[in-house]
Amino acid sequence: MDRTSRPPAGRKTWTALLATVFFILGGLWSPSLAWAHGDGETTEGYLLVQQALAHLGHDTSSVGVSLAMEKIDDALATTDQEGVDVAQVKEAQAALDAGKVEEGRTLLQQSITEAVSKLKPATGEETGTTIVQAELPGRGALVSRDWSFLGISVLLLIAGALLAARFRPVDNVGALRRRLAASQLNTDQQAETMKDKS
Repeated sequence: MDRTSRPPAGRKTWTALLATVFFILGGLWSPSLAWAHGDGETTEGYLLVQQALAHLGHDTSSVGVSLAMEKIDDALATTDQEGVDVAQVKEAQAALDAGKVEEGRTLLQQSITEAVSKLKPATGEETGTTIVQAELPGRGALVSRDWSFLGISVLLLIAGALLAARFRPVDNVGALRRRLAASQLNTDQQAETMKDKS
């Protein structure tokens, strides 16, 4: 039986089913992206400098520096700059522009020394550190939402494998190459025969 001969109605059903699944998954995924970029932006200069330090502590490549520069720009533009030495933030910005990441990080750290000195002492399980460490902790354990997306991904992989097996062509690439080689050989032999007869 020819695997490629499937009634058009069956193809339409499968196409509609797959489109519906992707539409539903897209609808579930879109709100989470919107929530991640909600109105949680701070306008406090001290926190913006800390966020810039966190970016530099996590990634000193051009991407990390670019993200840190955005936070520095926000810190310089905000009106709430209490506890921040604006001159040192500007020096840090110039150092990062010049590619001096370590110098920029040090200047940023020094620019919030006043604000850090006013922090309450650590209590309980708090670390009490006032330095942004170079390494950030890795991702924690999977939560229920992560497990849901993992399950959906596995189901989609299985569905893709089943569809690929169902709609694969009768001949594979090797069979087509052998058929083409045989056809070329026959054509060459016919040409030689015609040449001999003439």
